Amino acid sequence: MPKILLVEDNELNREMLSRRLVRKGFEVVIAVDGLQGVALAGAERPDLVLMDMSLPGIDGWEATRRLKADAATRMLPVIALTAHAMSDDRAKAVAAGCDDFDTKPVDLERLLGKIDSLLRVLPGQGQTPQGPATAGHAPAGPPPQDAPSWAIELRLPAEAQSLPPLLAALDDLCTRAAIDREVRADLHVVLDEVCANIFKHAYAPGASGSVQLTLRHLGAQTGGPSTRPAAIELIFCDQGRPFDPLTRPAPDLNASVEERPIGGLGIHLVRQLTHSQHYSHSPELGNRLTLVKHLSAAASPHTPTRAP
Repeated sequence: MPKILLVEDNELNREMLSRRLVRKGFEVVIAVDGLQGVALAGAERPDLVLMDMSLPGIDGWEATRRLKADAATRMLPVIALTAHAMSDDRAKAVAAGCDDFDTKPVDLERLLGKIDSLLRVLPGQGQTPQGPATAGHAPAGPPPQDAPSWAIELRLPAEAQSLPPLLAALDDLCTRAAIDREVRADLHVVLDEVCANIFKHAYAPGASGSVQLTLRHLGAQTGGPSTRPAAIELIFCDQGRPFDPLTRPAPDLNASVEERPIGGLGIHLVRQLTHSQHYSHSPELGNRLTLVKHLSAAASPHTPTRAP
């Protein structure tokens, strides 16, 4: 029986949703604030977390960041629950590390679809949900056809020799989701540009360091027979010097080479080829750059301007 941790401070919402989930065959563990949610995620080892974003103490954004920062709970799927349906709330949830996003009041069937997608099995069938890939390893065998969620995590030295295995991991994720050649090529450019920046600038000359790459399928496309995920998420982490690449202005390609500032073109391409970008830094976690590329045709970014 899949176990769900419901982090919700509103008693009425908590009781109503937990009872409906129990009737659907889930075991439900309750937390009434963010700190308790983080503690129970480690103690109870749930299969998935439903995280209200408006919580007392630490809010759902911070609770999710703490879960994703802890190696013991990092790969635990988290669905953000919020009363707001604004696009920036969705982007904020993804940036905090949430695996999906839903609005309140909860549409149970819609929420169950997202839960099933992340757990990859339907409740009540006596199966144990298969969690995301453990660090450095892809799970064995193809994912079930009705649920495309998948994750791969690698930590390698921050050097050029690490680029081929990182690209191979990306290809593996794309193959599992039947992602077309054009989107795959865009993701190659994104990974190449970001890694080149980390390899060159993150660590002082002569200093050793690592880069951690997490690749994930997010959600599932609806409205057709396709089992492709709705988006691909790429998370780059390093312990190097603080540097926010998103602050670099786009270069003026009409200016002469002498007039252009050094740098900025690579991250400009990354911005053009992905739909959302978020950078954060903390002494504990170092640099973290999260990029999301949506796969539905309606959400495709505009045609990128590539360097000549």
